[in-house]
Amino acid sequence: MIWDEFRIYIKDKLFLVGLTFIDTNGDLVEQYQTHGTIVELTDDGLLKIKRDDNSIFQMPYDKDTIKKADKGEYRERSTGLIIKDPDYIMTWEITINENDKTNEIKEVGFIPAD
Repeated sequence: MIWDEFRIYIKDKLFLVGLTFIDTNGDLVEQYQTHGTIVELTDDGLLKIKRDDNSIFQMPYDKDTIKKADKGEYRERSTGLIIKDPDYIMTWEITINENDKTNEIKEVGFIPAD
């Protein structure tokens, strides 16, 4: 499948996103989950995910972080919400340093450098 076909294919797919925050020593700081449907895969490779509250959460497209989800129910640990039959699961490990942006990342996702 070529890029333009994939961009059309991925639209409206339901994603469950898991973020694991670790410190510079490799120790677990926090785990966070969110979910939503893809509204766009941008030209520069950002997946724009629309959440239930209509906010947009974005993450870079990286095929190594995405796997097809098995049918079933998935529970978000922090909210207790049940997500039924997501299409894909995306997982990321993010190293947090002294300039902690954990809350900002949980709110909007990946923030491109200026």
